Amino acid sequence: MRCKRCGHEAANSDKFCAECGAFLRDAYVDHRLLLALVSETEGDYRNARHELERLVEAEPKHILANHLLGKVYYHQGTLDLAIQRYERALELAPNFVECAYDLGVAYYHRGNMPAAIRAYRRCLDIDSHYNAAHYRLGIALFHAGELDLALEHFERCTALTPEYLMARYHIGVIYERMEDLDAAAREFRRSMDEGVEEVSSLFHLAFIHKSRGDEATAAELLERARQFGRTRVS
Repeated sequence: MRCKRCGHEAANSDKFCAECGAFLRDAYVDHRLLLALVSETEGDYRNARHELERLVEAEPKHILANHLLGKVYYHQGTLDLAIQRYERALELAPNFVECAYDLGVAYYHRGNMPAAIRAYRRCLDIDSHYNAAHYRLGIALFHAGELDLALEHFERCTALTPEYLMARYHIGVIYERMEDLDAAAREFRRSMDEGVEEVSSLFHLAFIHKSRGDEATAAELLERARQFGRTRVS
């Protein structure tokens, strides 16, 4: 950037001109970002949006401000605006892995599975061990009908983080779709490891036992699912 007072060419990260000492950037940029971050963390998206929109107007190349504004837009349900901010942040910082992940989430909720898949793959190109991206990519691929690829990423997720039990549930659903009921039942049971009573897995297991003529076990599983539901309500 160029100093407006003396014309000295400075780095984009400089706050002051090395020649004349003039402010090159808004003196309150960092203060505004902190205020916006506090508001966003507390769920006060209105004030966060106000601060961040002012900040991005003053500093259009501020990577963190663009990303955080995208998150605020996302929480307010304005997905197209969120996507624009995330993509802008990634233009400025192509290896910003969290932003690539958030872009995938926004595209997913926008219903654009191909774009979501591209964003999650970009995330994994940056960090192949980002287990949440493997999980989310598996879900997007599942909705796109790519069951084998979805299965691969759910398995990768569980390999990286065995306690990510919902990935086991989705693996069970895929095997059920493939009509491999033994593998499906195994995965639904594994999704309930360590005392986690996952109600969807109980319903799927009940269906599998019922399809095999085991009415007693199916009834028991359905009752467990109902008890689970009543416990959650109370």
